[in-house]
Amino acid sequence: MKRGFTLIELIIVIVVIGIIAGAMGYILLGAVDAWTFKAKRNDLLWDARLAINRIGREIREIKNLTSVTTASSSQFRFTNVNDNSITYSLSGASLNRTKDGAANILAQNVSSFSFTYYDSSGASIATPAVSPSATNIRRVRINMTLTNGGQNFYAQSDGVPRNF
Repeated sequence: MKRGFTLIELIIVIVVIGIIAGAMGYILLGAVDAWTFKAKRNDLLWDARLAINRIGREIREIKNLTSVTTASSSQFRFTNVNDNSITYSLSGASLNRTKDGAANILAQNVSSFSFTYYDSSGASIATPAVSPSATNIRRVRINMTLTNGGQNFYAQSDGVPRNF
């Protein structure tokens, strides 16, 4: 008597192994999707924090009341204590920081970016006074939304110039 496996037994084993492999693949795919989601979210968070912190830090270093030259909802330009001209603006999906004419990308995947200006009483200013006049800005709110892979991350911070 010969011992071995019949064709039916081999096919059943192959089908069972295929079902187990498919289930394991589905579980692994879910883990990879979760990891990708978290990685994209962390990238957005990191970019937003770096950009917001830098803008807030540099707003604190505005030279004096006549150093703000542009103050719109989409662009803020001023001179800092080191006499550098600093501009923040959105171009496409890139947040740009321009220092003395040299532009650098501060953050990418930016879907919205705006400034809101407040006076000494905390009231919002629709049209702030800018150079050559003394500015009436006492606080600047930065609003930014970054989007990547269908995920949005909203960041907001306030910068208060310390030399006014």
